[in-house]
Amino acid sequence: MEPGRYFHITAQSQHQIDDDLSAAAESTRAHAASEGWMGVLVTRHGPDTYTVALSASVPYGVTLKRDTGELTGDALVP
Repeated sequence: MEPGRYFHITAQSQHQIDDDLSAAAESTRAHAASEGWMGVLVTRHGPDTYTVALSASVPYGVTLKRDTGELTGDALVP
């Protein structure tokens, strides 16, 4: 995948997860701005494993979280 469009995060501490998710979401949002039509999807795969990716199923300018395969209506960053 193209850099800035997808990040895989695995961490041992909640502090590291929070920092890594924030950095990945910021980078992905910057890439989304250049695309102009996709939003950011944060997916929790397990207690210490996440992905952050551009997604055509998320409206531009919105960041959504998904846990175990189900989209929630919670916007992380409008």
